[in-house]
Amino acid sequence: MNQFMIIVKGKDPISVSPEEMQERMNKFGAWVQNILSGRYVSGGPLDENEGRLLKSKKEILTDGPFMDSKEMIAGHFIINATDIDEATELTKECPLLDQFVLEVRKLKKMD
Repeated sequence: MNQFMIIVKGKDPISVSPEEMQERMNKFGAWVQNILSGRYVSGGPLDENEGRLLKSKKEILTDGPFMDSKEMIAGHFIINATDIDEATELTKECPLLDQFVLEVRKLKKMD
């Protein structure tokens, strides 16, 4: 089994009510339970207000917030799948695909 990271990208900040956010999280949780049963490894959203982009040990290019980015990374999750095709098919069922762009990337095994 291989591991794949699904990177959740958004183009614009999303402002939704707490109720809408809860509904989205419920749908995502149901997808993890039903579609990814036994395949979901980890994941979570990123804090859009705190982070740093480093160019070198001495130079910080960006010190948040990151909401102004042209292509904001909103979060990630890691799943197990046999290959990229299977990971892609599983990701196509993700309810986040309605609001975000999802990028599927294979993680290299580190020995």
